[in-house]
Amino acid sequence: MIKHSLNLIEELKIAENDMNLQLERYYFLKTSKFYKVLRDIVIPFCFKFISKVFRSKVDENLIIMGAYSGNSYMDNTKYLFEFLNKRSNYRVVWFTKSRGLLVELRNKGYNVVYMLSLDAIKLLRKARFIFLTHGVYDVLPIDFSPKTEIIMTWHGTVIKDITEDFDATYSYKKWVRILKLKSYPNQYIDYVLTPARGKYEHEILTKAFRVDSTKILDLGYPRNDILFDYNIEFKQKLRKKYGIPKNIKRVILYAPTFRDAGSLRFPFKDKDLEDLNTLLKKSDSIFLFKGHAYEKKINFGELEYIHLVKKPSEIQELLIISDLLISDYSSVTFDFLLTMKPVILFPYDLEVYEKGRGLHYDLREIAPGPIVYDVETLLETLQNIEKVEVKYKKIREEISARFNKYHDGKSSERLLTFLNIPFDRP
Repeated sequence: MIKHSLNLIEELKIAENDMNLQLERYYFLKTSKFYKVLRDIVIPFCFKFISKVFRSKVDENLIIMGAYSGNSYMDNTKYLFEFLNKRSNYRVVWFTKSRGLLVELRNKGYNVVYMLSLDAIKLLRKARFIFLTHGVYDVLPIDFSPKTEIIMTWHGTVIKDITEDFDATYSYKKWVRILKLKSYPNQYIDYVLTPARGKYEHEILTKAFRVDSTKILDLGYPRNDILFDYNIEFKQKLRKKYGIPKNIKRVILYAPTFRDAGSLRFPFKDKDLEDLNTLLKKSDSIFLFKGHAYEKKINFGELEYIHLVKKPSEIQELLIISDLLISDYSSVTFDFLLTMKPVILFPYDLEVYEKGRGLHYDLREIAPGPIVYDVETLLETLQNIEKVEVKYKKIREEISARFNKYHDGKSSERLLTFLNIPFDRP
């Protein structure tokens, strides 16, 4: 067992080094002058020029959605897309540049368009509404009709700094203005969605997106409606889907946030994993590790109570089957608070993260549960989780009320009502 554990750690180190190498290459490209010029000037200009060939007469019945630069089918737009397909008469179209996803969604009967095509440009010019998770590259950076309303559903309550994701565009503000491009979010979006009610939370979004406060809609996230609308049978199906044995009484989800290049490291050493596995076995618990990139290179092997969540996985589904969440700087914490189940924050690299990406909050002020900084303390906390659940119940309620204005599973309905998009009511 010890030999296996040592092999596991070596495998984790290799995976970590490989991930860091890939991330370093990505961030070098992302911060390079060539990439910025291509993204903010050349590509938008080309699409703007091509799109003007097509008429921009808006089809009042056409809604277009995309996510994660056209690479994924997930998050707020996914849940809103499925809601509208079930409960409206609108023509709802999903945009993707993944051929595999195109086939998969069409087989489910959905209207899907390959976004790198002239047909996609034609549709965008006619869309009445467009919903995004990250930005205009969820669809295409064309010249949109002034009658088209574009809604940034976003993808998380802002804990960490996001301004650096947008600031690069302003390096070329002169050329953006001369060429009449719309590269920065505030130049094309009409609304930004958030679940948070607080003034400070709204100020963060207005500053990051450089939009007026009237464009911030605190109506809730469509993706979280599912947390209020499921039954025991559905939960059992999800447990089976994610390989949870029937004898398991407690599911512990570890969902750390994404790390920028150079700050990522796996916090568990060989003995830590062995101790954690032993603790889980004694309490009939299972530990699900929901990673981000390249996690398929990690294999927990004989550690039967520690599982890596394989792709594809849906975080909202994992929240339903989980009895406890361990996270750090991720907004998944606030989504999970809608279930009122216990949370542990594990910011093992807090100083590094604050100096790098940066945080908008002191974690101690928004923590809905205990904050632990090392694995030893984490294991001790897990051993006393019943006490934690009781001790922090009131705090969970207070933090959830701050970052979730609504607790009713009707976020999709509120958003569509605000936009005057009719839908069938049960």
